[in-house]
Amino acid sequence: MGFDIYGLAPKMKGKKPEIDWSKATDKDKDAYFKAMDKFEEENPGYYFRNNVWWWRPLAELIHDKCGDLLSEQQKKSLQYNDGTAYTKQQAIKIANRLSDLIKNGYVDDLQKSIEKNSKIARKQNEKMNAQLKAVKDAVQKKFPDDNLVPRDYPEPYKTQFNEAYALKNWDDSYPFNKENVEAFINFARHSGGFRIC
Repeated sequence: MGFDIYGLAPKMKGKKPEIDWSKATDKDKDAYFKAMDKFEEENPGYYFRNNVWWWRPLAELIHDKCGDLLSEQQKKSLQYNDGTAYTKQQAIKIANRLSDLIKNGYVDDLQKSIEKNSKIARKQNEKMNAQLKAVKDAVQKKFPDDNLVPRDYPEPYKTQFNEAYALKNWDDSYPFNKENVEAFINFARHSGGFRIC
């Protein structure tokens, strides 16, 4: 699951590669994917992708620091694949604002903060994972032939598992770095506006 962001009117060089999937061999498919990588590299405003884990902190940065450039629907839609469009003017203003945040050190500071919180979360989650394993081991010992998954654990194991899992700190799940922000800036500048799908 991820976020596919397409330029509305990107500046284009060359023709987008095509392929007939019904007749393509593995060699044809490999050649197509290599050609698409080259096409996207030469046309940075055509397409930007992030998986859900990478997109969320970038979307939050855009929401927090560029929210005054967006409608309420656009702010909300940063977290959804609902096809909401952002104009060329908005895309350029977002790119400029994010560039300023890189220049003034804000993005570096944010990256350090997120990395620090991620380390704390990993330590907390090690404890949580040990609790989950203890519950799982207890279930397997008591019900060795049932091959149960947590959803189907009998009580009190289901409650124990859910209470332990509720302690999960998600801060270790959402990576962030300046390079991803820079890639989005490059996309936004060349996109002619964009749509999140």
